[in-house]
Amino acid sequence: MSKISEYLKLIPEGLKNIDKVAEAVINQVKSSYGGLPEDEVEEITRRRLICAACPFMSKNAVEAGIYTTKREDEHCIHCGCPISTRTASLLSECGIASYNRKHPESPMELKWTVYKK
Repeated sequence: MSKISEYLKLIPEGLKNIDKVAEAVINQVKSSYGGLPEDEVEEITRRRLICAACPFMSKNAVEAGIYTTKREDEHCIHCGCPISTRTASLLSECGIASYNRKHPESPMELKWTVYKK
């Protein structure tokens, strides 16, 4: 699969969750200008640290030999979201939720959930 086709495959799910994608982009912009509350910055940082160590983060999964990709961004192998976007959406939960929806017979524990103030 080409890099372009890998990205194109993300569009339908992204459109279904456009509110969460928009929230993530807004939070990323606010954060870069110091406009995000400290508790939200801390939550995004906490999530990114969890994802960095997760075996389902693309870089880790490639190194373990369980996943191949042409994408250059770090992303969740279950939901396909870029880590920087998924973690910045405080309305989102860990990408393992996508796996659980597809495999209800063998659910996995989420690494993080929706942020509640």
